[in-house]
Amino acid sequence: MGIILLMNETLCCHGCGLMIEDDASASRLHCPRCETCVRKKVGSIENDLGYALAGLILFFPAMTLPIISFKLADTTLVNTMFTALPYFYKDGYLILSILVFFTSVFAPLIQIIISILLFAPLYEGKRPRFIKPYFKTLHFLNEWVMLDVYVIAVLVSVVKLSDTSEVIFGSGLVMFILLTSFSFLLSQSFSPSKIWKAYYAAN
Repeated sequence: MGIILLMNETLCCHGCGLMIEDDASASRLHCPRCETCVRKKVGSIENDLGYALAGLILFFPAMTLPIISFKLADTTLVNTMFTALPYFYKDGYLILSILVFFTSVFAPLIQIIISILLFAPLYEGKRPRFIKPYFKTLHFLNEWVMLDVYVIAVLVSVVKLSDTSEVIFGSGLVMFILLTSFSFLLSQSFSPSKIWKAYYAAN
């Protein structure tokens, strides 16, 4: 009768360099010396691909459908994501308009597309051809996707203008909130170790 020994992996704390034995039963592992989170439980490649596909489906409706409208007297101002950006430019806020475009439109779209290109082959058990550029780009973009900031800006606008005009919420707001949620899940589930393990296990 054979004896099977199950050994945990040894992890290195990136905060202080302490070597720690991994506890597979724990969802999070903290360094006992400096309390740095050494490992957190992450979802599967299948979940990551699902988040990215859902984000792609929601992206264009969220950007083009009316998010919020303000009705004052006989004038109704309809705002979508794409129509709101030119207002910053026309008012002289060029840098702000570029920043909002990058963090709320460009970065989320590229994050979604690259995630699909990375996770789809891994899900099928194949190795992505350009995994290093994909990996580096995702690692960079995860710090710049700020859809939640735009949602907060919409809520602040509603509070400030609700006394002077009629506020009408559009279907685009629901799409945008869902897009923000899936983008957040996609960023939070990003795990270098999970990606590389799936890569080396693929054909």
